[in-house]
Amino acid sequence: MAKKKKQEEFDGLLIKRYKNRRLYNTEEKSYVSYEDLAEIVRDGVDIKVIDSSGEDVTKAVLIQVILEEEKNDKTVLPTDFLFQVLRSKDNSLQDFFKNHLSASFAAYLKTKEEFDNRFRSVLEMAFS
Repeated sequence: MAKKKKQEEFDGLLIKRYKNRRLYNTEEKSYVSYEDLAEIVRDGVDIKVIDSSGEDVTKAVLIQVILEEEKNDKTVLPTDFLFQVLRSKDNSLQDFFKNHLSASFAAYLKTKEEFDNRFRSVLEMAFS
C-alpha cells in the first residue's frame, strides 16, 4: 500500500515501463519513445517511471534518454567526464552529484534565465 500512496502523491506525468521495455504515457494513453520523453522533460514536465512491479525506475530511464541523445549526436556529457566518473573510487561521488552538481546546474540555469530576460529587455528598449 505504501507504494500506491507514494504514486498517488506524485504531481507529474506517470509513465509505465512494461517488461518489454516499452514506455506508456498514462495521461495520453499512448506509447512513447525516449525522444518523446526528452521533449516532455524539456517542456518542464516532471515524470515518474514505474515498472510492472511498481518500482520507481525513473533514474534508469532518464539515463537511457541521455544515452539515446548521445547516439543522435546531441552530446550532453563530455567523454573525459565519463572516464573520470567511472575511474572514481570515491564513495562521496554520490554526495557530490546530489549536492554540488545539482546546485551548480540550477545556478547556471537561473543565471541563464536572468541574462535572457535582461537581453530581451534591452532589445525591447532598443526597438520601441
